[in-house]
Amino acid sequence: MATLRNLTRPGTIICRVFRQIKRESNLDKTAVLACYPTIPCFSHDDICLTQQRCLFQLPKLPGTTTNKRKDYSERRLLGYSMEQMYEIVADVEKYTEFVPWCTQSTVFNSKPGSFKCKMEVGFPPLSERYTSCVTVAKPNLVKSECTDGRLFNHLLTIWQFSPGVPDIPNTCVLDFSVSFEFRHALHSQLSAVFFDTVVKEMVNSFLKRAKQKFGAPSIRAQKPKVLIYNS
Repeated sequence: MATLRNLTRPGTIICRVFRQIKRESNLDKTAVLACYPTIPCFSHDDICLTQQRCLFQLPKLPGTTTNKRKDYSERRLLGYSMEQMYEIVADVEKYTEFVPWCTQSTVFNSKPGSFKCKMEVGFPPLSERYTSCVTVAKPNLVKSECTDGRLFNHLLTIWQFSPGVPDIPNTCVLDFSVSFEFRHALHSQLSAVFFDTVVKEMVNSFLKRAKQKFGAPSIRAQKPKVLIYNS
């Protein structure tokens, strides 16, 4: 049993979401417990969670908000070449070593220009798995799209690389975008909490990996130009 005080920060945020849902839906404690039989108790409005509860298999509460698609895209100049960044992004099986919350990534059904990948994402003490179809075109494109449909209505991540500064070889322009929508209302509540953190940390985690593998960037880090931000 893990009480609110013992949870890591993502778990603490999840508990806050539960309390928000309880307020918005005007349910009393008994009603919420009836919807969530694996949540054993309330203590001063703090919800106790079991370590085995799965984040994306919680039932829908009446009165919660509807799903909302979230979109983010940015463009920035990087101090690494297209080939270097492509190598980092396309190496999906190594994501567990540096991508936030990625706890498993297994490639299968590989073909020229595409492969499938089983992913597991974890927000301790909760986790979930899904399958993505990845399309690659070296050194310009890595596109990942969820295909199993159980977790997401829609999930699409696109990395596009184009030439950078003409007189500086190890530079490129990155166009990064992510778009997703969970299948259920409660998932949308959770996505609202995690969205800002995910989009802010995702590209930076790959740049840190590039620095580990290829050394310091050829130019000073550039701030991204946000093109779309629909949170």
